[in-house]
Amino acid sequence: MQRLAPRQLANLVAGHAVRDRLFATRLLTEAGMLHGADQSGLRDFRAVIRDASNATTGRWEIADVETAGHRLAAEVEILCARATTPAMLDLVEDAILVWDDLSGHLHDAYYITRTEPEEITEPLLHAHRDLCDRLDLAPDEVTDRLDRLVERCQHGTIDIGMYADLLGEQAGTISRPVRR
Repeated sequence: MQRLAPRQLANLVAGHAVRDRLFATRLLTEAGMLHGADQSGLRDFRAVIRDASNATTGRWEIADVETAGHRLAAEVEILCARATTPAMLDLVEDAILVWDDLSGHLHDAYYITRTEPEEITEPLLHAHRDLCDRLDLAPDEVTDRLDRLVERCQHGTIDIGMYADLLGEQAGTISRPVRR
């Protein structure tokens, strides 16, 4: 990099940012150019959630569910590269609920799927756990959020164990999901 002229380096970085939205988001965040008031990331992720929730309307195939899930996983990483806001956490919870519903189709069609439900579940839960931590939520608030998610997830999507360090003594108070 030291051999590159500043203009060459800038062109290289800009070219990469055009091709890779995650890199572009991280770059703009690091440069202090994305602010909490910027709602575009939230708006984009809302659209991804809406598209995913419609993956099984009309004529659809299991590949549509897999594609929607992979898009959720990729986009949650882009969303979380931004400055953290409580609204992001709410959206990630919405995404988890949508994915829980979609994952049921993968569980039912396990013999033809190319994607394991956990491939999508894990990035969503890691994002949720990370946002809870970055927002410095109290253990009782994390517990309340997890209880609501566990209650609404029909396919056992929530892994309480990954939140143990955030929950402290509250870890045993969350009702465990039943895998179907």
